Amino acid sequence: MTWKKFQRAIWVVLAVCTGGMVLSFLVSGKRLLLIGQVSGGDIFGVLLLVFLLALLAWGDGAIVAFTRGWERVAALALALVVEGLALLIILFFMFYFNTGPEYIPLYGPSGEVELVVCEESWLFKVWGEFYRPAGPFWVQSTGVTYEAHDCWPFRTGRYELEWAEDQAAICYDTGMGEWGTCTVPLDK
Repeated sequence: MTWKKFQRAIWVVLAVCTGGMVLSFLVSGKRLLLIGQVSGGDIFGVLLLVFLLALLAWGDGAIVAFTRGWERVAALALALVVEGLALLIILFFMFYFNTGPEYIPLYGPSGEVELVVCEESWLFKVWGEFYRPAGPFWVQSTGVTYEAHDCWPFRTGRYELEWAEDQAAICYDTGMGEWGTCTVPLDK
């Protein structure tokens, strides 16, 4: 592959990633893109990581294209060591601060999904937010949140629901021998 073809391929990857990140940013707001357990934030993060990897590949390609002999080997070895360390640091912080969000659907009396709970945790704290379906791949925040300690009430099914015409009353285990209550409005 020639340097020009390589550059063209890198430009295409960078353009697709940039377009995807801009589109993801523009459609975010009060609504959240949700496809199964994959949210718009996850898609943005993957596109950003691919963008960075494409930049690194571009730099490595430039080293290969414009150096010769032992200079190429030394420059490429140094670049790969620095890139590897940088990627390890980035991956460490990505995994360390990952809150492991899980989206749990809550079904109403009619059998339809009326609410979606995003349950996240880090260290011993668990928190979540309630969303209402707003389309085939969209959920909209209700603004109602909850907190628990060292237990996952919605993942483990330790909650009770009472449906009313315009709201849902949710009792959940807080993990400290107590039960908390949230009232989520169902008005559209």
